[in-house]
Amino acid sequence: MLNITEKIVLGTAQFGMDYGIANIRGKPTKKRAFGILDFAWEKEIRRFDTAPGYGSEALLGEFIMTNSLQDEAIVLTKIPSLEGVSDYEKFVRTCLESSLEKLGCPVDVLFFHNSADSELLLKNPKFFENLLQDYPVRCLGTSVYNPEEVERLVSCQFELSFQFPLNVLDRRFKQVKMPMGKRYARSIFLQGLLVSASGLRTDAPVGLLDLQKVYHSKLAVRNLCPVDFAVSFVVYSNAVDYFLIGVDTAKQLKDILNMKLCEHNNIDNFKKIQLNYAKKWIDPRLWN
Repeated sequence: MLNITEKIVLGTAQFGMDYGIANIRGKPTKKRAFGILDFAWEKEIRRFDTAPGYGSEALLGEFIMTNSLQDEAIVLTKIPSLEGVSDYEKFVRTCLESSLEKLGCPVDVLFFHNSADSELLLKNPKFFENLLQDYPVRCLGTSVYNPEEVERLVSCQFELSFQFPLNVLDRRFKQVKMPMGKRYARSIFLQGLLVSASGLRTDAPVGLLDLQKVYHSKLAVRNLCPVDFAVSFVVYSNAVDYFLIGVDTAKQLKDILNMKLCEHNNIDNFKKIQLNYAKKWIDPRLWN
């Protein structure tokens, strides 16, 4: 069995809301969420991703504090969007204090959830220097959607981490240089579409259903396991230090941990296939 646990960050968005285009079960119960977290910890997954907007900070914090994992859990959380906020310094401090109280442990990386807000690092670096001194936060980062959002921060004085989309259909960040900090790939399953051959939500756009059908048919004729293929793509990438995964059940996590690496040539050959889909379907923000 491939040991990939050191690279995995377990996402928790699905613990606080009905997250994922392939999530037909809805938000798991607290008992089931704790079961997933227990299994992840048992399998030596130590990194967890959350955000105030996910509604999962308190649940993750309860798991951490109940099991006395404050000194072992490595938690990533986020600064909510600052759009429309008049006093962002007060807002950021208030939000961070709330996150720390709910989580009950230090924050490894504090990301800007809205990448546009990260420009404040260039305009007011002193505030963020003080923030790192005043609170148990190891470093800052930003969640990005386009390579240009990384490039505009090239002169930033902080050692920034980045969260960015990367999967076999969305390879825009594969060649983007991020020398400042750690690189966290997200959307490696594209909200489950790339690993689920059936069962998208009833509100899924027709274009996504068509893409799912074509994509999985191409995998099937090549006898490629969707989970193995999706994980292999990011594991092989030299653009990734860690990658985020989201699951609805402990069994899904078990299947991921039991995956087998695909051959390099299977990845390379698949990338040459023309799937003929609208590019908006690789960006969940555009799914209406």
